Amino acid sequence: MSSSSKMSIVSLRDLVESAAHKWYKENEKDSMKAKWGRTYNWKELVKEVDWRSLKHDPVIYTDIESPGAPKNHILFRSTFLNDTNREQEYNLRAERRTVSTCSFSIFEGYTTEQCVSLELEVPLPKCVLEASTGFRREYTLEQSKDKQIEEELKWSVESNIKIPCMSQTTAELLVQEDEYHGTFEIKSYFFGEIRVKVYKDSQEVLSLEFGDLEELFPRDKGFRKDAHGLYRITRGECKARFGVSQKVELHAKPLPGADLFLRQSQRNSLDQANELRKNSIKDNSTPTTSVTVLRELINGTDI
Repeated sequence: MSSSSKMSIVSLRDLVESAAHKWYKENEKDSMKAKWGRTYNWKELVKEVDWRSLKHDPVIYTDIESPGAPKNHILFRSTFLNDTNREQEYNLRAERRTVSTCSFSIFEGYTTEQCVSLELEVPLPKCVLEASTGFRREYTLEQSKDKQIEEELKWSVESNIKIPCMSQTTAELLVQEDEYHGTFEIKSYFFGEIRVKVYKDSQEVLSLEFGDLEELFPRDKGFRKDAHGLYRITRGECKARFGVSQKVELHAKPLPGADLFLRQSQRNSLDQANELRKNSIKDNSTPTTSVTVLRELINGTDI
C-alpha cells in the first residue's frame, strides 16, 4: 500500500480531540484554577466522545474477480479392494471440515476507537452470497481498517459402494471452492452535534459541544458536502475463498490378473453348466429304461 493511500485514512477521534484541545487552550484553561482550584495538563484528562447519528448509503461493489469455475479439493480418499469372485458392498462414511475466509481492507475512509455508532456494516457481494456456504450476509468493520473472517464448514458423506469382483475402487470426497476479489465504496453522512466530556479521576470537569461539523471535518481531510449533508467516502477491497458444494467420485480399475481370473471363472462356469446338463440327461433317461424292462417282464410272463 502506498503512502498516499495511508494518508487517506482519517481518525475521527483525532480530529475531535484536536478541536477540543484547541478550545481548551483558548477558553477554559485560565478559568480551571478558579473553578477547580488548579489547572490540569490536557494529557492527564480522559476524553469521552459522544457521537451523534450517522447514516450509510448502500454499499457499491466493483468486481475484479467474480466466482467462476469452482476448484476441486480432495478432503478424503479411501480405496476398497475386492480380490474375490463375488461382488462386495462396503459402507463409506466420512466427515471433514474446511474454513471459508473473507477479508475486508479499507484503504480510504475513517477509523474510530470503540465507537459503536460509527461502525460500518459491510454486506458481502451478491454473487458471493448466492454461491457460498457458511457466510453471514454482512459483517461489522469496527475501529480497525482490516478485518479477517473465518467460518468453519462441515462436510459429510455416508453411502454404500458396490465393488465388482477382482477390482479395486477409490472413493474421493471433494469440496468445490471458489474465490472472489472486488472493491467497495460506502458514502457515510454525519448529522447533529458531537459532544466531548472531559474527566479527571472519574469526575467530569468539562463538557463541550461541536455543532459546526464542516469546521470539525474539513475538506482537506476528505470530507465533502452535498444536498444530503456532510459525508465521507470509505473505499476498500474484499477477498473471499469459500466452499460451494461437495461430491463423491469413484474410480474403479481391475486387479492385476483379473482378465485371466475372469476367463478361468467363465470356463469353470461353463464346465459346471455342461456337467449339470449331463447329469440332467442321465436323470431323465432312468425312468424310461425301468418302464421298458418292466413291460418286457410283464409281456414275457405266462398267464
